[in-house]
Amino acid sequence: VLRKNHGGPVSAERHGGDLGNIEAGASGKVKTTFTDTLATLLGEVDITGRAIMIHEGQDDLGAGGVADSLTTGAAGGRMGCCIILKMFAL
Repeated sequence: VLRKNHGGPVSAERHGGDLGNIEAGASGKVKTTFTDTLATLLGEVDITGRAIMIHEGQDDLGAGGVADSLTTGAAGGRMGCCIILKMFAL
């Protein structure tokens, strides 16, 4: 396993799960879509069965210069997560 520093979606070096920040609206809800070459639902980097973690704070994308910037983006505690599933219509 290659060890990488934390980064953002367009960083030269990053973890496969470094997907950047999302911002909730006034209701606290988020609806978003994104694409990523290090996290796909098919092929060599299939993330089916893995989790997405939502942190409570803003991710500094590895550029914050604090102790946990290069590991977690200094994004704070974990707020929620989900398991990634894929379903196919028959």
